[in-house]
Amino acid sequence: MNRKARLFGAAAVFLLLAALVVVALRPSPAQDSSEPLFSTRTTIRLWYQDDSLTDFFSDAAAAYNQSHRQARVVPTLVTDTDYVQKLYDASVEGDEFPDVFVAENGDLGRLYKAGLAAEVTGTQYFANTNTFPQSAIDAVTCNDLVVAYPLCFETSAFLYNTDYLQSMADSLGQSLTDTVPKTMLDVIRLANGYDAPEGVSAVMKWDVSDIFYNYCFVGAYLDVGGPDGDDPDSLELYNSQLIQCLQVYQQMNQYFAIDSKTDDYDSVLQSFEDGSLVFMLATTGAVQDIRDKIADGSSTIHYGVAAIPDSTDSLQTKTMSVTDCLVVNGYSEHQDLAEDFIQYVLDSQMDSFYDTTGMPAAKSGITYSDEHMDGFVQAYADSVPVTKLREASNFWMLLEETFQDVWDGTDCNDALHDLAQKVMIQISGTENYKVDKIADPEPIDITADLSYDADSDGGDTTASTESSTEAATESATEAATEATTEDAAAVDTK
Repeated sequence: MNRKARLFGAAAVFLLLAALVVVALRPSPAQDSSEPLFSTRTTIRLWYQDDSLTDFFSDAAAAYNQSHRQARVVPTLVTDTDYVQKLYDASVEGDEFPDVFVAENGDLGRLYKAGLAAEVTGTQYFANTNTFPQSAIDAVTCNDLVVAYPLCFETSAFLYNTDYLQSMADSLGQSLTDTVPKTMLDVIRLANGYDAPEGVSAVMKWDVSDIFYNYCFVGAYLDVGGPDGDDPDSLELYNSQLIQCLQVYQQMNQYFAIDSKTDDYDSVLQSFEDGSLVFMLATTGAVQDIRDKIADGSSTIHYGVAAIPDSTDSLQTKTMSVTDCLVVNGYSEHQDLAEDFIQYVLDSQMDSFYDTTGMPAAKSGITYSDEHMDGFVQAYADSVPVTKLREASNFWMLLEETFQDVWDGTDCNDALHDLAQKVMIQISGTENYKVDKIADPEPIDITADLSYDADSDGGDTTASTESSTEAATESATEAATEATTEDAAAVDTK
């Protein structure tokens, strides 16, 4: 072939390649027009489990990709049952593993030991409690290192029907705020003095079969791993105060007519929404559920949210929380870009988090479109993060069984000793580990702080105020002296 032919041939090939490049660079209808085919941007993969986060992460990734030219974030919903194992397998095998992922704080110990949770670089978020409450900081701290960024949380709080509570307040000559119960004994006193309207079937209920609602009754005196939940040498599972907490819990069975087999969470929430219940313990999803019921006309209640009342004046309550976190994968080669995306989300995207996902943000200072969420935010700030100790992974199941036994009448000391024995054998790895049984503490009889007034027709006996309200009279005090525990009946309605 002569020079001229070769030149024409080369020109033809050049023109063809140029045309192909032009076509390739032209965005297709299915392709993000802002992302060229031959982009040099680094892809940051984000994994998460909960489909409720899909819209939020899609919007956040799109905003980040639009404003940042160094990296592009690709969110992926992963629904495998063993999410942590899939994270590990993908990371070790190098098969399109995530650079950043969402995980529960209870899994952080396992993730950190496997090299999957890298220490964060954004220490400014954790230098004080301006950005996150201490509960959130504790949730993401492992081996004295912050290894994740708090994203959202779940916890429990106390819901009360404001219409019913206002009528109670009016009868006592008090404000609504002053009438919100501070202890469970206050709930019983209010119940006794309340002439419940038609339709109210019970004063208070909660799902006594679920540890998430029962935990608060022992949470202030229980220690499973220290403040950060990762120290196997910091354990307090069996002491006098815990026994007393269970004694009070057991006595509540006399006053709150709750069937552990039929009164599950959904049915209790439905009763509260129907207006047939004055008080309940609930988790954060109740806010949206109630809002939806009000919107479709199936509920007309007005309600408030507060911290769960203490058991008594001397025994406090403290609720449990689970925090979902954004974790930088220790196997990632792009940890700096993963951190950059997380910090972008925290700094500029969290105001829309609740309205998009229906879940409360772990970050402080968020203004919620539904003010009822503020009560849960306060409860979260004072909560105990779920433990990170893998050795105690079935602790919650064992504790739940202990509460069930106590509710059904098992001796509180025996039940708690049995729990401690099982957990210490598991954590120590010593089959013959023995927990010394302590003597029964001074029993707390809640009837000592309550008085009883028998109905004139010989009906049920109900608790009334002794000294905490002006309604207490001298004759009621004398009646209380003669009353016995057997005189107490379950408090439903007066």
